Amino acid sequence: MSGQSLPCLVVSSIQPFNYAMFKKIVPVLAVLFFPLFPASAQTQCDDQLCRNLKAILGEAVFDFRAYRANKTPGPDVSIEGTVVPCQISLWVNNVPMYICSAKVPNADSQKWYARALQVLQGLNPTWQFQISSSGEDHYVDAGPPNCEIPPNDGPHLGQCPLHLQTMKQSDGTSKLYLWMNSISSPYLLKPPPPPPSPAPSKAVASAANSAAAPAAAPPAITGCDDFCQNLKKAFEARVGAFAGIRTTKGTDAKENDAKGNAKENVKENAQGNDGSAEVTVKLAGAKQCSVKEVPGSQSSGLGTQFVCYWRENSVSSAEEKFRDLVSRLEILIPSNWATHQENELDDSTGAEITAWYAVEPGGKHDVRVYVSVESVGLHVTARN
Repeated sequence: MSGQSLPCLVVSSIQPFNYAMFKKIVPVLAVLFFPLFPASAQTQCDDQLCRNLKAILGEAVFDFRAYRANKTPGPDVSIEGTVVPCQISLWVNNVPMYICSAKVPNADSQKWYARALQVLQGLNPTWQFQISSSGEDHYVDAGPPNCEIPPNDGPHLGQCPLHLQTMKQSDGTSKLYLWMNSISSPYLLKPPPPPPSPAPSKAVASAANSAAAPAAAPPAITGCDDFCQNLKKAFEARVGAFAGIRTTKGTDAKENDAKGNAKENVKENAQGNDGSAEVTVKLAGAKQCSVKEVPGSQSSGLGTQFVCYWRENSVSSAEEKFRDLVSRLEILIPSNWATHQENELDDSTGAEITAWYAVEPGGKHDVRVYVSVESVGLHVTARN
């Protein structure tokens, strides 16, 4: 795939940073990068998309501080008939980014892409736009002349801050992405290399040479935080019916009784949680993660399911967890999987449940994420 691949995002708070250094670095970076937007301040916008993109570019100069502090609600990048919401997030290296995404009919995606690119080029006429298209798929990285495409573990100075992308899906829709990186974050500075190790003494060197060379350590995985890595392991384990991540120790069915009133919890309590097993992969914050057998139906055979449950402190926190899981899974799932979201009613309580589905062609594998009041659940199913 041409262009920059989709990032695995970190949604936790920014790690501690030396405050004295921060106060010195940010003004310098802001002064250096403010000239990158000379035309934006002068451009007169005649529609909402232009005004919103202009505001996003302006906030990037100030490290998105207003958005991150929730002092100013962030704008979307929607056009008439195409809703594209946005949210603030972080790269793995703690550089803030403002990311917008949606899944829309393919014809609408082409209109949105053409309009968004036109507006961005008008707001930044001195920028270099690196455009790569394949049919109805488009990848754009933009920034000052000669900027480089950032790696998946986060941008640094000299790399393009803006990315625009559309990806056609097999169901007649397209996934849209637009993200803008901060251009004044202190984390844009690459950390200095570690000091060289002191030379060993002759005796130590001689002993080291006589010993067998140790095996090289595996390369570190970058571009994905711990939650992303564990979610990826669980999702990929579906191919082997989760045999690689399950343990022989069973779960306690009583734990499931306290997981709220979501529909799947009610069903599992009625089944007695038979055949469930603990797993070696845990997702941060989850009250319980396990693997269990699921019965077949008229349309599908018996299966195995990886399940995780979260119990949040508020409805808003549960909805945020739901959206975070969906956004991460949209990046993990293959492009030919069908996805949809719908509202359901709990058979026992009548409570409304919002559920998001991703289904592999043929239905052998599927993913379900749901939220009900303060409860959030994740199910990854592999059928025989």
